[in-house]
Amino acid sequence: MDWRLDNICVYCGAPADTLDHVPSKCFLDEPYPKNLRSVQCCGKCNHKFSSDEEYVSCLIDCMKEKTKNPNMIKREKTRKTLLHSTKLLKRITGQFRMFADIEVCDIEKSRLELVMYKLAFGHLAYENNSINWDSEYKVDMWLLENMSKPLLNDFETPYYGDVVPEIGSNSLSHILVGLDDYVNYSNWIVVQDGRYRYCVSPDSTTVKFVIAEYLAVEVSVKGDKN
Repeated sequence: MDWRLDNICVYCGAPADTLDHVPSKCFLDEPYPKNLRSVQCCGKCNHKFSSDEEYVSCLIDCMKEKTKNPNMIKREKTRKTLLHSTKLLKRITGQFRMFADIEVCDIEKSRLELVMYKLAFGHLAYENNSINWDSEYKVDMWLLENMSKPLLNDFETPYYGDVVPEIGSNSLSHILVGLDDYVNYSNWIVVQDGRYRYCVSPDSTTVKFVIAEYLAVEVSVKGDKN
């Protein structure tokens, strides 16, 4: 981690006293990948995001498998979480309803966007040493299965740019330089097959990631504190 980020919470700027995995382990399955990425954060932020991430992770698996019955969930971690937490199960179950003979889910969009903010800003800090906690941002989300072919192709295409990431950053090690046209592009980084992958733009303005090969997310950031 860049020394400029030392002892600074990448999510709020307060003094950091703990480490936070990016992505959180709730989005991954055991055995966990080696060398999980982590950033410095304060205990308040670490605790604040935990319940929202658990909610989002379980909700995604329920939507993906089109069921709110925990016994029908194939993913063991989500099944155990919902069977153990009756409060969370009741909350998610109450968000599924029938509309014109189709079961739909009334998601808590604000909670989803908060988690996506956390993931995006964590990736920016880890990969590009970029601090963005008070920057404006925009979150776009799609279901992979519902994306049009042009939109999906555009989303899956790595970011291109003329700006090379800062020397010493993790992102620089992922950059490939096209010797013919001198254009940089950032590769997709697979944290765990089928569970989580992400891509960070070289100029630190955009992050995209896919959770459970189901939810596609892109977060655009205006400005940074670097």
